[in-house]
Amino acid sequence: MKKLTFAVLCALGLSAQAAPVTSIPGGTVLPMPVLQYFGAGPQVLAPGVIWSSANNSSVYGYDAGYGFASNGFWSGMPMAGTNDSTSTMMLAFSQAVSGVGAFLNYAAPRDYGTATIAAYDSTFTLIESTTLTFLTNGGNNQGEFHGFMENTPSISYFTMTGAYIGATEFTVLAVPEPATYGMLLAGLGLVGMAARRRKT
Repeated sequence: MKKLTFAVLCALGLSAQAAPVTSIPGGTVLPMPVLQYFGAGPQVLAPGVIWSSANNSSVYGYDAGYGFASNGFWSGMPMAGTNDSTSTMMLAFSQAVSGVGAFLNYAAPRDYGTATIAAYDSTFTLIESTTLTFLTNGGNNQGEFHGFMENTPSISYFTMTGAYIGATEFTVLAVPEPATYGMLLAGLGLVGMAARRRKT
């Protein structure tokens, strides 16, 4: 009975639980091209990663200057922004990831409402969301990294909503392809064989 209880508790502990994070160790930064694009997209950020927006005036690959009212100003770094106070922009992943985030800024709540980010699974069921509350005191190219990580690759969509939210340095933590696992196991096997030969 104790073994069964332990197994159930372990299974519950391994269920998908996304947590808000301020960094993604081991994540890959997806470089954004400079396009000066205005529109709703879609735009390809990387193979299998698509950006889109609900606002036809959103910006993508834009580096010519983007304001966040009292929360500062960005210039010279390619970014994506909703370009209004209520719209949502989104990253969609063809293969679910276990972590996603970005360097973010937004127009402070006293100016244009709240900014939120959220992670969804492949059926667009909410996994986790959080409201941004940091303030930059009007600095240039200021912001914070925010995102989500979980213990299973279940994040298929990452949304950023409201308050003229802007994002750059999109970062993902992807699951290795099956071929990568095969190479890893083969490599571990070779290391094990080499260690045995040294012992004999």
